[in-house]
Amino acid sequence: MTIGTLFTDKLRLLAAEGDQQAQVLSHNDQYKSLSVFENRNADASDHTDAITQIHSRLEFFDNDRYSVTLRMLSMSEGVSITDDIHEVQTYLSAKAAEIVRQLSYLEEPLAVWELDSRENMAQLRSLPPQRDGAERSYWEVVLKVDGEPSISIARYSWSPGMPEREIVAYPATFALVARIANSLETVLRAETV
Repeated sequence: MTIGTLFTDKLRLLAAEGDQQAQVLSHNDQYKSLSVFENRNADASDHTDAITQIHSRLEFFDNDRYSVTLRMLSMSEGVSITDDIHEVQTYLSAKAAEIVRQLSYLEEPLAVWELDSRENMAQLRSLPPQRDGAERSYWEVVLKVDGEPSISIARYSWSPGMPEREIVAYPATFALVARIANSLETVLRAETV
């Protein structure tokens, strides 16, 4: 079963049965979250019984029968990554390229905004961002390698006069949430050269 399918099942349960049945958490009445876990053999080719776990978290502002207003989708994989700076650089570069490929269906294409192997982080943003007058809206994907790899995606908005950018509530069908989740899972699980 994929992460996307797990999210779809949980979101359908939320729509039918409510927050408590779907184990939804409320965060200061600002947003809600739900989590799913997937266990999978780490590498079927090595014929071991090693299992990795992907923990995924969906944060949203509201929901209805078929969609959520997405705040952020994040996941982490329970495997350790080397701390050798050259290997981290190679890992981040390969994963950034995979992010661009996997999320090519978003409104705007993604491009590497920052790749910092000393900070163990790659940041990608929509390029160009969506423009509405002076306001800019864009997707941001952050890949971090702090012991274990993690990845998150959110949509942001900024305009002149704002002290800092804000997360935008993005309307996403359950199918789109599943597609994004599957794309992020593919990025985490993709082999790096």
